[in-house]
Amino acid sequence: MRLRHFRNPRVWRIPVIMIVLLSIALPACYLSGIADPQGHLRKLPVALVLATQEPGGPAGAAEALADGIRAGADPDKLDMTTMSATEMSTRFADDDIYGAVVIPADFERSLSTLTGDAAIVRPVVTVRTNAGDGSLAAGLVSGNLGPVLAAAQRALGDQLRAAAGTALTPAQSLVLREPFTVSTVPHEVLPARSGYGLTPFYLALVAILIGFIGASTIHPSLDAAIGFTPSELGPLTSRRPYQWAGRVTTLLAKFAVLAGVAPLAAALLQLVATTAIGVPVSHPVELWLLLTATIVAVGIGALSVFAAFGSPGALLNTFFFVALSLASGPTVPVEALPGWLRSLTTVTAMHPVLDGVRAILFFDARGAAGLGHAWIRLGIGAVAGAALGLLAAWLYDRNPRLTRHPVTATPAPVLVPQP
Repeated sequence: MRLRHFRNPRVWRIPVIMIVLLSIALPACYLSGIADPQGHLRKLPVALVLATQEPGGPAGAAEALADGIRAGADPDKLDMTTMSATEMSTRFADDDIYGAVVIPADFERSLSTLTGDAAIVRPVVTVRTNAGDGSLAAGLVSGNLGPVLAAAQRALGDQLRAAAGTALTPAQSLVLREPFTVSTVPHEVLPARSGYGLTPFYLALVAILIGFIGASTIHPSLDAAIGFTPSELGPLTSRRPYQWAGRVTTLLAKFAVLAGVAPLAAALLQLVATTAIGVPVSHPVELWLLLTATIVAVGIGALSVFAAFGSPGALLNTFFFVALSLASGPTVPVEALPGWLRSLTTVTAMHPVLDGVRAILFFDARGAAGLGHAWIRLGIGAVAGAALGLLAAWLYDRNPRLTRHPVTATPAPVLVPQP
């Protein structure tokens, strides 16, 4: 076996460089998004709900607590908005907020029992989390609101002890160290088999992979079918007779194959998820349509990259549709990503698809919860990808030097010696 051809650095230099660059880029992308979400947190949307207080108890105590919470919240970390309970429910349903602090209507009345003769009923301040956004988002909400509420507890207890003076019993003084309790609960409990809010991520990921892998399969298969490239099966290599076809025609044929198989692929994906695994889906038609559109949009984009860049398109597609989609922190709130990764969410396919699937599974398929945005982004991506791919193919077809058609080699003249 001759190995001297592979000793030349020009043979292996490019793949070695690419592997080295990927070894630097991939961990930098992946770990940057997940390593320190608290450190990168900026303006996490949360609500503060102060219910109208029932008669009885120290007047103004609930408002004072609300002021203390607002003053104690870090404005760089939390974007706290005061709203009514009705507005809070709407914002949760639209997936606009990650959590809320609710001061109940009986807060002041319950406080009065801490310093009176009646049975002590400690008021409960509730921290509500948006379970559909995942456990990490819920952890950020409770982790950032916990210290704020603890400081508000101490401040309120000091105020109540000062107002009561020396009339407090030892038991009452002890209770006033924590004059209210904090209960953290999800605003809406997720259904069973929801993977703690992660099933939308995996459904979106699988749909993107089907589109990407499908395009990577269709591209060489159709090229081999028209005889442009050989096909290999294990040790067997064959090449069909070349059939003339322009780049535009070939790309349109690849689009058609992808669009034709996408509905079936999406249906099978959903069938396995719901029937075999038991993932609950209350809007199956909407989910099937979105998964189909995802496969089509991603596949069209990947095929267009192949049309424009040829063989290097495989690496470009892998980096864009897989690496960058995962690196942009789909399981981390956008507000907890580094700035440069946050900007990736506006161009990668993962976040709009994830928002759309999450809206269908957890938010009653509401357009305002991310489903409408997902359809817009997928439509723009599919149209832009198809337009760029067809433009590149059309420009290549117009240049004879860039033809895909094999050139028949002209036999070298045979020199016959003259007698």
